[in-house]
Amino acid sequence: MTAIAPRRAGPDRGSVLPLGIGLAACCVLAGVVSVDVGAAFLQRQQLLALADAAALAGAQAIDLDAYYAQGASAATALDPSAVPVLVRRHLRAARAAEAAPGLVVEQLASDRDDVRVVLSAPLRLPVWPGLAQSVLGERVVVESRAQLAYRAG
Repeated sequence: MTAIAPRRAGPDRGSVLPLGIGLAACCVLAGVVSVDVGAAFLQRQQLLALADAAALAGAQAIDLDAYYAQGASAATALDPSAVPVLVRRHLRAARAAEAAPGLVVEQLASDRDDVRVVLSAPLRLPVWPGLAQSVLGERVVVESRAQLAYRAG
């Protein structure tokens, strides 16, 4: 019986190391992107919650003179001069500037029964801030609406 001689290593020797380094780099990059995209999502959700609450605060600015004169009815409308006051008061009370540094009220509009609030803030990414400017944009912009609705009951 003859023993089988082991095969000699050929030109493939050591080719697993570059593959392992490439795989590790891909995993690190995927982790960085995942963390930053998750942070951007959470920042957008926080800003949207602020905008929703501000719009609801503005939608409570009813025209009190008409309300006291006619009572609650389908004719009850918002007071356009009181809406911005209530929205900004709510943002101050909620400490929105601390929660979202660089917060800007881009637009604040109201008509007879509708309030529209548009807020923006700089995007802050924890791991790769350059990703914000190149892929996700420099600012997070959200819009929220609230409506004054009367239902006879």
